[in-house]
Amino acid sequence: MKSEHTLLKFFLTYAVLVIGGLLGSYFFSPGLAPDSASTTPLQLLGIASFGVFSLLYWGLALLSSSKQKSHDQDSLKVDQERIKLALDAAQIALWDWSLNEQQEVFFSTTYCANLGYSQEEFGNNQQAWQSRLLAEERERIYLSVMNFIAEGEGSYDSTYRMLHKDNTPRWIRSRGRLLRNSAGQATRFIGIAQDITEQRSTEERLQQANAVFASSHEGILITDHTNTIVHINPAFSKITGYSADEVLGQTPRMFKSGRHSPEFYKILWTTLESTNQWSGEIWNRRKSGEILPQYQTIRLIRDENGFISHNVAVFSDISVLRNSQTELNYLSHYDPLTGLANRSQLHELLKKSLQNAIVGQKDSSIFLIDLDHFKNINESLGHSLGDQLLQAVAQRISQSLGNKCSLARIGGDEFVVICETANTPGEAAVIAQRLLQASKEPFIINGQQLFITGSVGICLFPSAGSSVEEIMRNADSALSKAKASGRETFAFYSSELTAHAFQRIRIASELRQAIEGTGLQLYYQPVYAMAEQKLVGCEALIRWEHPERGLIPPNEFIPIAEESGLIKAIDQWVLQHSCQQMRIWQEQGLHMQFIAVNISSRSLSSKPALPEIVAQVLQDSKVAAQYLEIEVTESAVMENPKNADAILKELRSLGVSLAIDDFGTGYSSLSRLKSLPVHKLKIDQSFISNLPTDPEDIAIVRAILALGASIGLEVQAEGIETAEQMLFLQEQNCKLGQGYWLGRPMPVKAFTELLTDSLTAKLALPANDQQAP
Repeated sequence: MKSEHTLLKFFLTYAVLVIGGLLGSYFFSPGLAPDSASTTPLQLLGIASFGVFSLLYWGLALLSSSKQKSHDQDSLKVDQERIKLALDAAQIALWDWSLNEQQEVFFSTTYCANLGYSQEEFGNNQQAWQSRLLAEERERIYLSVMNFIAEGEGSYDSTYRMLHKDNTPRWIRSRGRLLRNSAGQATRFIGIAQDITEQRSTEERLQQANAVFASSHEGILITDHTNTIVHINPAFSKITGYSADEVLGQTPRMFKSGRHSPEFYKILWTTLESTNQWSGEIWNRRKSGEILPQYQTIRLIRDENGFISHNVAVFSDISVLRNSQTELNYLSHYDPLTGLANRSQLHELLKKSLQNAIVGQKDSSIFLIDLDHFKNINESLGHSLGDQLLQAVAQRISQSLGNKCSLARIGGDEFVVICETANTPGEAAVIAQRLLQASKEPFIINGQQLFITGSVGICLFPSAGSSVEEIMRNADSALSKAKASGRETFAFYSSELTAHAFQRIRIASELRQAIEGTGLQLYYQPVYAMAEQKLVGCEALIRWEHPERGLIPPNEFIPIAEESGLIKAIDQWVLQHSCQQMRIWQEQGLHMQFIAVNISSRSLSSKPALPEIVAQVLQDSKVAAQYLEIEVTESAVMENPKNADAILKELRSLGVSLAIDDFGTGYSSLSRLKSLPVHKLKIDQSFISNLPTDPEDIAIVRAILALGASIGLEVQAEGIETAEQMLFLQEQNCKLGQGYWLGRPMPVKAFTELLTDSLTAKLALPANDQQAP
């Protein structure tokens, strides 16, 4: 185009010169007459000069035009090379579709190479292109192209898949335009194509990553190289309570809980910079101010130059995780229906109890309970009602047991109780009766009254089982015996133990009748002032007059009373009758300083509280509190020190006297003794029996007497059976004493006579060589 412009310039310049030359010849020739005959040499010279000039001029013009044309062609070639290099660098291919009868299509080398072909292999018509479209997309893509050629305006842009030579699909993006002639008819369809398979794959991965990012239950936070927050996911907001608007542009320092030292963060960043990653537990703060534990992983992302471009922190709320772990742990150890320990947990509980029993060298008990005919309820009334009945049974059994027993459900209608406090067959039998009694009352479920009984198998371990498996096997054997005996009963693994247990149950039943009737009596043992040899008080002692067996001593029935829970009733009976008798003696003019009543450890923790019972007894009997002395054993006080202290202080506030019985056997500390609100120590008879020959007992008795004197407590010796013991204690200034040498326990009539005599005469002590009565 430039060369054509150059020739036009030369032509115009030449025309101007020609016209100028002609006009000059006309006006300046001689005579100014245009007569050919008169043409002069000068004119001929002008014409020749003009001709030469024209040749030179046009020669120069053609030479300049040729150079310009060559320059334009070179420039065009350079431009074409540049375009080709740019397209090749961008892996952009060319296609040119001639919309004539031949329908030839030019596909560039890059176009064909992108699909694994040479130009010769690929072909040069639209069929070559159409046949390599993916089969399921071929018709749709071809029709869209033909519609664009027929009616399309503007630019063509389409993405589709074509088959590579190796038969793998490749994503192609094709863009082009229609070229039209002066009549507006499309003559060519030309454009570019680009293989975007990798780009498409990257986009898909990004979409998948974004889906994970958005749907992840873990919080994700991304910061840039300045540690400024640039992105969070929905889980982040859910866990922390912060929205994106509240945190974007901020730094993670806004979440600091204050629970970590600067050293913690220093170690964190040092680890990050050296390894590009840190994982661990960290405490952060929610928007609400609540501090929560998180398990967090932070990863550094570096650019191609090794500089930090982003930080990505992924964290989970550990409190939720811990709750899940707690729930899983619960389900693995507890029965979901009743909430009781399951078989797995029972195994651990029984294993621990067995170890305790071995170390403590005393038996513990296990009770295997099976509900009788429970299957009938399930089948007739449905499993839903059966489940509710099991829940009700579990609740009632739990209520019938103490805190020191463990209850588990190991099967459909099987329960297990472990009781470390049931150390004897008698104690185990009492608990078994309680378990059987628990199911005898009707259960009201959904308005229906249901009755269910149970059978119980008992095994004492380790005497009847040295492993968890053996204990469970023996308990199951005992359960089979109970069922064979007619159900609704219990049996021990040993037949002898079963018989013995039933005998003790019979005795307990008879003892209950004695308490409610007239079978119990009080005997009274005198207590003397050692120096004055004067009767100053007595101890009330329980006796049982059995209608068939006669007088039963306390050491036979008191253990049964403790096992069966009757001991508290006996304590109250003794308190009532002792105070009533004291009142009778006082009305008869027979006065003593005190009457002592021994209280069991069970009464110290019973309901109603012992002080309430004592206050009511004193009020009913009209006996002043100062005349009642309550004795508690040293071991009972040590069993539950805090509770015992409170009870003793309440009793002392009533005005009654308090004594520690069997002192020296309970291993109480001097600090405990000093804090107890008691006024008397009773030396246990085990330290008296070998006086005055045993040097150790001599030392112990002297120490107790010295201790009492130093802290202002009276000391009373019990179990004095010889004159030598009596004389030794007198020499050691022991203030009070009781024992067979001084007087045996006696019925009320005999003691009344003794009390009457003591008011008129001194005690006549036997000579040293006399035997104790």
